[in-house]
Amino acid sequence: MATERNSNAALARGQPAQRPPPVEEILYDPVVNSVRFYIVRYASSTNGETAWVDEGAVAGSPQALAKYQAWRKHTTADLSQFYVLLGEAQAHRVTVTNTVDSVGYPDNFTYINENIYSDEVPRPCTPLFHCGCTDGCVSKCPCVQEVCYDGDGRVCVPPSVPLMECGPKCRCGPECRTRVVQRGIQLSFEIRRFALKGWGVMTKHNVARGTFIAEYVGEVISFEEAERRGLEDTAVGLTYLFDLDMACTSTEAADFSVDAKTHGNVSHFFNHSCHPNMEIRPVYIDHRDPRLHRLAFFSTRDIAAAEELTFDYSPNARSLADEAHNVKFACHCASKKCRSFIYF
Repeated sequence: MATERNSNAALARGQPAQRPPPVEEILYDPVVNSVRFYIVRYASSTNGETAWVDEGAVAGSPQALAKYQAWRKHTTADLSQFYVLLGEAQAHRVTVTNTVDSVGYPDNFTYINENIYSDEVPRPCTPLFHCGCTDGCVSKCPCVQEVCYDGDGRVCVPPSVPLMECGPKCRCGPECRTRVVQRGIQLSFEIRRFALKGWGVMTKHNVARGTFIAEYVGEVISFEEAERRGLEDTAVGLTYLFDLDMACTSTEAADFSVDAKTHGNVSHFFNHSCHPNMEIRPVYIDHRDPRLHRLAFFSTRDIAAAEELTFDYSPNARSLADEAHNVKFACHCASKKCRSFIYF
């Protein structure tokens, strides 16, 4: 093992062997190719990231190991494949818990970090006005119509205003205050299994109102394909379609949609609530094609650590409820404003 070789090399040089850093928490022990690993978080970690280690690395942290073994006795689900795919996607800020049933991973799902485009969808090519700002783009930046984020990177414009960010060719640099969604996920999450709601997502941090949570990513598909999939998925209450309709009027249909059913990130697991703490916003980063904006979740209020992250699957529920042809399913959000049903 690497730890053993490093220790022998240190002794040969007359130096004391370096001990593995203390483990604060053991998250899971996946078995890959008949080899058991431990996914751990070190006490020295400042950003919630995890690491895969062998048994020797946890032997020096008996309290963390004992706590994990006690918890593991109550877990029947095999989460190994879940963690393997999270690791392949470098999603080190995401952990998984299931103590309610034996489901270990969603069937036919691939964890991705950015959108993938189907063959019938054009690649965005609208040219940008590349800025040369030197003031952090706080005034008169040609890339943005108005400043969308405050000094802490929190959204500060109404939901009707599309979010504009500087692009990859701009000279303002990576610290520009317009660059928020493009920096990627900055929070740590726990994907948790619930008895009635299936998978959901908890935040591991206190989250201030207006904070970027995660981009909604998946497969970008045409209107025709979205219609076909929507009919199939809505019948069983599993639709993951989001229309890219920022530029559409109330009577127009979106040319393209994002489907996160089989390809997605942590946002695939966000649950519904009739009183949600997130909303989804359109974002333009490396182009300005109104048909192909990106989608990002932001908090609508302060959210406490260990609270579930939710959005409203049926924001137009009142009008949908009046339409007899719409499908409805029982809602289990348990909020004080629960409407009892989710409409599709």
